[in-house]
Amino acid sequence: MSHQALYRRLRPSKFTDMVGQESVVRILRSQVASRTTSHAYLFCGSRGTGKTTAARILARAANCEQPIDGDACGECPTCSSLGMRTDIDIREIDAASNTGVDDIRLLKEEIIYPPQFGRYKV
Repeated sequence: MSHQALYRRLRPSKFTDMVGQESVVRILRSQVASRTTSHAYLFCGSRGTGKTTAARILARAANCEQPIDGDACGECPTCSSLGMRTDIDIREIDAASNTGVDDIRLLKEEIIYPPQFGRYKV
C-alpha cells in the first residue's frame, strides 16, 4: 500500500464539500451554473486555505458537460478524466516549483493550442 498524504485523501471534489470558503464557493458556483466564467482567476492567501482545491474544483466544474447547480456531475467523460488526472486540458502549476524562465517558456508554448476534450484549457 503506497503512502498518500492526508490532504490528498480528504481533498473535496465538489464545491458543496468545501468548508470555510462560503463566499468564494457561492461566487464560483454561480459563475459555473450561468456559464459566465472569467478568462482568469487569481487564488491567493496563506497556506491551507483551499486555493488549489478551489482551483481544481473550478476547472472540473467549468469543463463538465452537464454541471448540476454549479458542481461537476462526476459522471461525464470529462469529469472521469479529471478525476483520474489524465486530462491534457488541465495543467496545474505553482509558483514555488515553476520559478525558471524555461518553465514560463514551456507554458507559453502550450497556451497557443486550443482545448482537446473539454470546453476550456485550464
